[in-house]
Amino acid sequence: MDELCFASLFSGAGGLDIGFEQAGWTCSYAGDIDSIAINTILENRNQGIKYFADAFVEAADIRDTRGREILAKAGLRKGDLHALIGGPPCQSWSSAGHQRGFADPRGQLFQDYVRVATELDTRWLVFENVRGLLTARGTNGEPGSALDTIRNALLQAGFQTEVNLLNAADFGVAQRRVRLFMIGFRRGDRPSYPAATHSKEADLFSGELRPWISLQECLSTILPVRPDEIFRPSPILAEQLEKIPNGSGLKSPGKKESTRPGGHWGYKQGAFISDLTLPARTITASAQQDWIRDTHLGLRRLCPRECAAIQSFPSNWSFSGNTSAQYRQIGNAVPVTLARMVATALEEHVRAGFKFKYGAASRDRLAPLRPALTAAIEYTKRDEMRNGDSRKSEPPKRRKRTS
Repeated sequence: MDELCFASLFSGAGGLDIGFEQAGWTCSYAGDIDSIAINTILENRNQGIKYFADAFVEAADIRDTRGREILAKAGLRKGDLHALIGGPPCQSWSSAGHQRGFADPRGQLFQDYVRVATELDTRWLVFENVRGLLTARGTNGEPGSALDTIRNALLQAGFQTEVNLLNAADFGVAQRRVRLFMIGFRRGDRPSYPAATHSKEADLFSGELRPWISLQECLSTILPVRPDEIFRPSPILAEQLEKIPNGSGLKSPGKKESTRPGGHWGYKQGAFISDLTLPARTITASAQQDWIRDTHLGLRRLCPRECAAIQSFPSNWSFSGNTSAQYRQIGNAVPVTLARMVATALEEHVRAGFKFKYGAASRDRLAPLRPALTAAIEYTKRDEMRNGDSRKSEPPKRRKRTS
C-alpha cells in the first residue's frame, strides 16, 4: 500500500494531525492563522519530537491560500494527497458563542476549505466541528439548514458526505466531548467511521466494550502538578463552591419557557466541580476550566498540562504562549486518540484493497443523514415551535428622561 499523506488546514496545536500520524499517515502540509499554535508545532519538532517531521508548516490565512501553493511547498503533485483534514473555527456554531453562523466571517471559511480541497483534487475530506452545527440555522432560519448548505457546497465540488456525531469518551478519551465529523468522499469511495471501543454502560465481563476512562484514571498517568500550576478560586467563589457536590456547579438563572416553567438554565462557566469517577466534561478554549477536589492539594482548577492529557496529547507535547494561549490551543484541538481512530478507519478502507480513480466526482443527490441525526434536527424544530417566542431577546427598555 502506498504511503498515505494528508494536508491540514486550521491545524492549531496539532491534535487532529498527530492522531493521523499515529495511525501511520504522513503530514505533508500544516497551516493555521494562529502563529502561536504554529510555533507550538515548530518548537516541538525542533525538540526532536517525531510528529510533523516531513511537513511544510506555516502560519497562513486560508483565504489567501491556494492548493497549488500547498502542493509546491509539500513537494507533491495534484492528486498525490489522500486527505485534506481540518476543523474550521467553531465559534460561529458553538452554543458557548453567539451562534451567528454564516453572519460571522468565520462561518464562511468552509467555502475556502471547499475551494482548496477542489484545487488539491484530494481523495477525502475530514471536517470536524461542534455538535451545534448539526442543528444550526442557515440563511432560511431553519434548524439544520446550515449543515445542508455546507454539504451541498461540497456536493457541487464533487464530494458526497457522511456525517456522524462522535463522543470522544466512547473511543478511550477521558472526556465527554461530542463533536460533528463529516467525511467527504468521491462516488463509490464511501469509508466507514470507527466503531466505539468504550461505553458508559459497558459490561465489565462481556469483553466487547470497555468502560469509560475516568478523569481520575487519566490524571493518575501524568506527573503531579507543580506549585506554579495550581490555580485557586477567589475567596467568594471558594465559599460558593464549598456547598456544591462533585459533578455539579453554580447554576445560571433560567428563563421560563412554555415547556420549561422552571427555566432553561445551565451551569455558569468556571463554576463547575468535576466528578473524578467520570470522564471530564468538554475541555474548552477558555481559561475558566472545571475545578477538582484534589485529595492532597484541595480545590484547584485543571491546569493546562492536565487538560492536554485529557485531550490525549502525547505527554511530551508542549504548548507555546502564556497560560491563556495554552488553554485556547488545547481546548480548540481534536482529541488525539479520537483523531487516530478516524484515521485508522480510513486507512483500513484503503488496506481492504479498494482502488480509487481520482477525478471520479460525485454528482449524485445529497445522501440522507443518519436517522438519529435527522431525529435531532426534527426535535429542534418542534422545540423551536414551542419555545421560540420565549427565547427571543426583548428590546432594551428606554430609560425615562428626568429633568
